[in-house]
Amino acid sequence: MKTMFATSAGLVCIAVSLTFSGLATAQENTNNAATRAQNNEPRSSQNENGEHPTVLIDPAKIYNENPMGWVGKPVVLQNVTVEDTNDSGNFWVGSDNNHRILVVKQNSNDTLKAMSFHKGDVVTIHGIVKAASRYMAHETTASEGSMHDAQKSTGVFLLANQVSVNSSTYK
Repeated sequence: MKTMFATSAGLVCIAVSLTFSGLATAQENTNNAATRAQNNEPRSSQNENGEHPTVLIDPAKIYNENPMGWVGKPVVLQNVTVEDTNDSGNFWVGSDNNHRILVVKQNSNDTLKAMSFHKGDVVTIHGIVKAASRYMAHETTASEGSMHDAQKSTGVFLLANQVSVNSSTYK
């Protein structure tokens, strides 16, 4: 009888412990979401698996080190320089014509689509790395020519869902 009571009491303690553990985890996740919202961190930077973005200060980390390994990963390119722009409003970041990554504005983001960028601007970009292809040129705001260039050079592009201009050369 004592053993059965001790076992029942132990199971109750475990159940209560798991319940409080689950509540603490739910509270922590809620607090993390609230913190992201306060810091203006977009939820959409996360990929389908809920991965948090990798913050990079040099886009070369993507285009020099296994670009296809970055596909599907959320990234933040922090304080990077716009190397070139195109007529569709998208732009390239990197060091030169041979070492750069195409940044494509997300089609569903009207605020971002209305923004224009200029060579020399210093920007911070939130987005997800995607494989460059003719199909993606049709599915995004990228021109076929730019997407073709991205496909030939690195094979990837960054689909941006948020861009902030930290410093502009435009007068």
